Amino acid sequence: MPRLFHPATAVLILCAGTFGPFSGIWAAENPATRGNGPVPDITGLSPKYLPAYRHLTDGISWAGHADSELFSNLSGGIRRGSEGSLAGQIGGEYDTEQAGLWKGGKFSLSLMGIYSSKVQQNYSGDIQTASNIWAPDAIRFYDAAFRQRWTDWINTRVGYMDVNYYFDVTANALQLINSSFGITPTMTVNVPGTATYPYSGLGFLVGIHNEHLSSKVAVFQGDPQHQTSAFDRGYMALWEGGLHWGKKEDEDLEDNTDNYGRYILKIGGWHYQQSNPDLYGLSPTTSGIYAVAEGNWGLSGERELGAFIQMGGAPQNLNPVPWYLGLGLRLGHPFASRPDDSLSVGMAKAWLRSGPVAEALGVEPADIRGAETSYELTYVAKLTEHVSLQPDLQYIQHPNGYYPDSTVGILRVHVEFF
Repeated sequence: MPRLFHPATAVLILCAGTFGPFSGIWAAENPATRGNGPVPDITGLSPKYLPAYRHLTDGISWAGHADSELFSNLSGGIRRGSEGSLAGQIGGEYDTEQAGLWKGGKFSLSLMGIYSSKVQQNYSGDIQTASNIWAPDAIRFYDAAFRQRWTDWINTRVGYMDVNYYFDVTANALQLINSSFGITPTMTVNVPGTATYPYSGLGFLVGIHNEHLSSKVAVFQGDPQHQTSAFDRGYMALWEGGLHWGKKEDEDLEDNTDNYGRYILKIGGWHYQQSNPDLYGLSPTTSGIYAVAEGNWGLSGERELGAFIQMGGAPQNLNPVPWYLGLGLRLGHPFASRPDDSLSVGMAKAWLRSGPVAEALGVEPADIRGAETSYELTYVAKLTEHVSLQPDLQYIQHPNGYYPDSTVGILRVHVEFF
């Protein structure tokens, strides 16, 4: 039998081809999946990228992780209280070059499971979402895509993917838990149809890069909750360009084409087109821009300091969050006896437009403050090779521009399998 029809290849292609039709069976039922109801306004970041894939055999590798947390609104907000969340992901990759087929091809497939005991925002009341794994309950295929590296500097991806795996990524902010540090709320709050956690979407991406420059363009479906709708319910088009300098030792550019180098400057733009938002409960047509700047420095005692600034804008009058600013620091190896730990601090500020926010809350525009600001302190302690413990504290000023200042505590356990 020719190697092109290797059984593992056939299985992955079959899974990718059937992903759309069956994903609705796995998704948790909610108004939008039952009919044409609204998409939940969720600004979460996909849980951390799958850990390094473990090679099995013949080009196949796999990985999995789970994040479990206890969220508590200690004071302020809407009311005091706690809720628990669990998000797990398991996936595999099939490298056609390692399997002896053709160069540069890679299939990926992953399954996501989410459980939340209660609605987190009913406690803290914030618009930015304090936890990046909170989402409605669901079990669904999350990633089913194919990447082809054509040359050393150009690659394409097609399939069901998460926008935030490739666009608006801030590496030094990934350990912060507030959702805005993952993807700017000027995109996700204003466009509930963004193809990101917990609803990945069908997309096509073309990327080019060399040692100092990167650029990518993509189009994603506009209603990822209805994955079989393809582009019938609108689309989102994105572009991002980057400057990179100060190459790190042993840095591999193959699959990390937007976060390489000690110093990074990225700018991006997006346009969301929706022909009939009232019918589907989605955002009207709108556009925005964003920018990310990062720096990394080595300190004494093998410590590493990373800094970042994020900015986002979507100034159209219909958008509840016209502007965003995030900044922070990450200290790796903070103590000599804890080389794998890290300490991060950050501030995320979302400016609010009083009209749309007041309408959503059912209050008067005069009652809405001009911005919601979250201050976060978090520490990641690596307990074993596969288990990390992360206590997190956030102070949120003017949640949703309306509620009293909130103090949120989160305790998260991260487990990597295989």
